[in-house]
Amino acid sequence: MRRNFLIIFTILALVLFAANLKAQAQSEKLQTAISGLKREIRSDVKVENPGTITGKVKCSRVRHSGNTVIYIEKVGDNKFDAPEEHGIIDQMNLVFVPHVIAVQKGTTVDFPNNDEVRHNVFSPPDCCNQFNLGTYDIGASKPVIFNESCEVPLLCNVHAEMSAYVVVLDNPYFGVTAKDGSFSIKNVPPGTYKLKTWHEKLRSEEQDVTVEGGKTTEVAFALKKRK
Repeated sequence: MRRNFLIIFTILALVLFAANLKAQAQSEKLQTAISGLKREIRSDVKVENPGTITGKVKCSRVRHSGNTVIYIEKVGDNKFDAPEEHGIIDQMNLVFVPHVIAVQKGTTVDFPNNDEVRHNVFSPPDCCNQFNLGTYDIGASKPVIFNESCEVPLLCNVHAEMSAYVVVLDNPYFGVTAKDGSFSIKNVPPGTYKLKTWHEKLRSEEQDVTVEGGKTTEVAFALKKRK
């Protein structure tokens, strides 16, 4: 009896050890994807004597100050060539990665499934860029072109807990904040602009900003809950 108990205990311990190793490997894979995938996709624009906008966003009553999009509303006539580079939103451990991606209008975003289960990607019916990629297999990837400037929520009808956003913008002058709220918008033509924010849960703010050639302009935002 004692011997059987020891055998069962050993088997359970090995199963738990293997499960822990697998969970750790999945977590490491997810963190690698989060740090490696781009959150900003834009076209390259030649600018004479450009300036830079940097700063920090403080987000109230949310976990951190990351995933806020800071963007210039209008630069010239807002007519820019679409980026050739594709964005990527992966699916891993029942999570969309990255959670927020900001792209210039006309960008193609690829949706690979690198998880261990099948997934579906779709946007709500009332969205400005409505699509449904259907349910597809592990290792497959499907593209979507985002031609309208707006926010596009992403969902999976197989896993209700999954969500993400594609924020589509009219020009290449934007940034997505890190967890500490820091951001940078480079290669900005000299001029005075209206700088705006987007956050999935917080109220949008705006302020005027003047950019001088060869210089860095610093700004700060404090975002609060939507009423």
